[in-house]
Amino acid sequence: MKRIKHLALSAAVLCLLLILAAPAGFAQEADETPEADVTSGTCGDGLTWSLSGSTLTISGSGAMDSGSPWAAHKDSIRTLVLTGGVTTVGEEAFENFDRLTTIDFGSDLQEIGVRAFAGCDGLTTISLPATFRLFGEECFRDCSGLTTVICAGGMPSFRGNCLWNGGHITVYTPVNNPWPQEHVQVLEDNFGGRLEVLIGEPASEEQTYAVTEATVAESVTEPATEPATEPATEPTTEPTTEPTTEPTTEPTTEPTTVPATEPTQAPTTLPEETAEPDAADQLSNGLIWMLLGVGGVSLLAVVALILRSIWRKDGQYDG
Repeated sequence: MKRIKHLALSAAVLCLLLILAAPAGFAQEADETPEADVTSGTCGDGLTWSLSGSTLTISGSGAMDSGSPWAAHKDSIRTLVLTGGVTTVGEEAFENFDRLTTIDFGSDLQEIGVRAFAGCDGLTTISLPATFRLFGEECFRDCSGLTTVICAGGMPSFRGNCLWNGGHITVYTPVNNPWPQEHVQVLEDNFGGRLEVLIGEPASEEQTYAVTEATVAESVTEPATEPATEPATEPTTEPTTEPTTEPTTEPTTEPTTVPATEPTQAPTTLPEETAEPDAADQLSNGLIWMLLGVGGVSLLAVVALILRSIWRKDGQYDG
């Protein structure tokens, strides 16, 4: 009888330990889901993202949140596509995405956030729609391969070293919507000669080859001209490039005034807040714990009844 009592007590303790350990096991299994398996999600109010192969597509309408929910796929993303309706690229959304080489900014983009594409060495040419109005602080900082920026609309704001990469960048502007020359001059001066604004579109490869041939022929009889020495340091002040009034050819829906000055330093970035657990998950976890607790108490009660019955029989037998 004593052996039976010990066995019953040991079984009860073992069952209780298994019940208490079960939730921890479930939680650990859920936490171990690889982030790389997540290929879609939300990235703003009304915006979703999805990854297909090496192409990341942002769909919907509105502004992107800050941060990079697709960071686990950093080494595989080579093409970014923003559908019509995406108005803002979030802060640091693609910072140091070295493999990113091609971007389709869609037809409604207005702003690019702080350091959104900083350190994207694979970018060489970007083309911005007529709706575009703001380069955020350092948004293309240190993009060493970027040489060509094509703007289809009026002159946007250029904030804090947005296009500073240590090399030379050419910005092309539309023929039918010329930028104010005085603001263009300030922009070029503040970038220390490393940024040049031209009217029109980049020359095709055939045109570039023809121009190069003509230049070589002319240079046979002309002495070579040494280029002006470029500054080794980045501009210390932000280019004040915003025209006080928009060109008359701009759409009537665009703002008629733009601030004449911009802050010279990027605003302090607040740390991201930790996401709160979903209410449904909290309720589900609570129910699981409650059921496990009830099961454990019930099991202990059954074991107690069995032991009590055994003890009574043992007492009657011994008597």
